[in-house]
Amino acid sequence: MLGTCKRVIRQCLKQGHACLKGHVFRYARQQDAAAAPQYGHLWAEFKTPIPDRGTPQIRADRLWNLQLAAQHIDGLLLPAGAIFSFSHRVGEPSLRRGYRAGPVFTKGKVSVGVGGGLCLMATNLFNTFLLSGCEVLERHCHSIDAYGEQRFYALGRDAAVAYGYKDLVVRNTTAIALQLRVDLMGTTGELASSLWGVEPCPLQVAIESRVLQERAPNADSQLPGWVTETVRQVRPMQAADAGWVVNYHGISDYAPCERS
Repeated sequence: MLGTCKRVIRQCLKQGHACLKGHVFRYARQQDAAAAPQYGHLWAEFKTPIPDRGTPQIRADRLWNLQLAAQHIDGLLLPAGAIFSFSHRVGEPSLRRGYRAGPVFTKGKVSVGVGGGLCLMATNLFNTFLLSGCEVLERHCHSIDAYGEQRFYALGRDAAVAYGYKDLVVRNTTAIALQLRVDLMGTTGELASSLWGVEPCPLQVAIESRVLQERAPNADSQLPGWVTETVRQVRPMQAADAGWVVNYHGISDYAPCERS
């Protein structure tokens, strides 16, 4: 009961904070897959393999959760100034809403929880938005680097989501209308997202991630932790002689963890 109360209070505080910032009034709300022909210019895309880890049931439930989330995101329109919020689009991942148990990272450990696997979607979307030059308003790293050398993203370029606590929030700061697309490719076992505009992307984007510190594991059975830095620079597409400007800087801190 106490845990439920804390969760509700935390969700209310999170929503209130979004209201105070004015984000809720700019949330992208309209999905229109049929409008795709109007958005003919690819701005950015990113593909991630769907991990083939866990029991057959866990793998099936992870895929199920991804499919549910994709239904709320694919074809989403982001007009000028619109804000994408992962939590707003996907909602609370609960059994009542059809989500199933899957792998989650909690307090530095890999466990199982309802909605597990959604961070894979958030990570994929974060990279697409990062490559597009869109403004990142909120992003959180995972507490651990559970995949180690088998990770499917560069260190510092993952995105953790937890409803009412951690969100992925991005804004279209250009004057160009955009459409977000999500595709679960069952034949290749991949998740792909892409961002398309009614006009070409006006920016050149350069991203660099580097390790600032390695955190040594506490035992032979553990993977190391890391502190990383990710920097994105942009400049106008039509001005190759213009200087690069930093418009995203993120620090990610991963604790050592047990090998899964």
